[in-house]
Amino acid sequence: MKNINLLCRGPSLKYFNELPDSEFVILANDFDGEISQIKEFSDYLEKQTIHLVFNMVLGGANAYHSIDFFNRFNVVKLIRPYLEGIREPGSSGQNIPLEDNFLGRHHIDFMQKGGSKYPYDYAGTGISAFAYAMLDCSTNVVNIVGLDFYDNLEYGIPNYLVNCREGRDYVRDFWTREQMQEHFCRLVRGNPEVQVNLTTICKNFIDGVEDIENLNINKV
Repeated sequence: MKNINLLCRGPSLKYFNELPDSEFVILANDFDGEISQIKEFSDYLEKQTIHLVFNMVLGGANAYHSIDFFNRFNVVKLIRPYLEGIREPGSSGQNIPLEDNFLGRHHIDFMQKGGSKYPYDYAGTGISAFAYAMLDCSTNVVNIVGLDFYDNLEYGIPNYLVNCREGRDYVRDFWTREQMQEHFCRLVRGNPEVQVNLTTICKNFIDGVEDIENLNINKV
């Protein structure tokens, strides 16, 4: 039985220490603040093999470089959250010492088509990371923390466990909660052989989410 743990940055990330052992962990975007400020989290990652799903924003990796992330931790694979052919490999200017891996054409059926930014896209890097886990990792089980669909903002809870250096603690992404959940459900339903265990503080879901047989939601 192959387990993979997916860690996103939402407030339910605080339950990372309840995750089971896994083949490797997937990180969605930039965790330098959590690593620097939460010793238990840093200690946890030091014991893991890491696949990093990370955007290609110029300068986006500076914070990771500032904590020597790619030398301190066992990061073995870099996945870019874009369909292959949309972005040029090696064009990010981020100086990450890993090869760029893009999402293959088999992702198209699960993506939103005709988006405002790209012709095919997922509803954010967290959903892209989940898609990578479901479609590219040949796993039996995906365990998730930190994916809260911005529902935390309904209750005055900030988006992250540590202060966001970009001031986005209470800022919603342009993707809606409903769009994120639609992408999430499409991936779960489309891969019934994979058990998905989601630990989240999200309380509001689109119709049908909680009826998916291979999805277990632990609301905390």
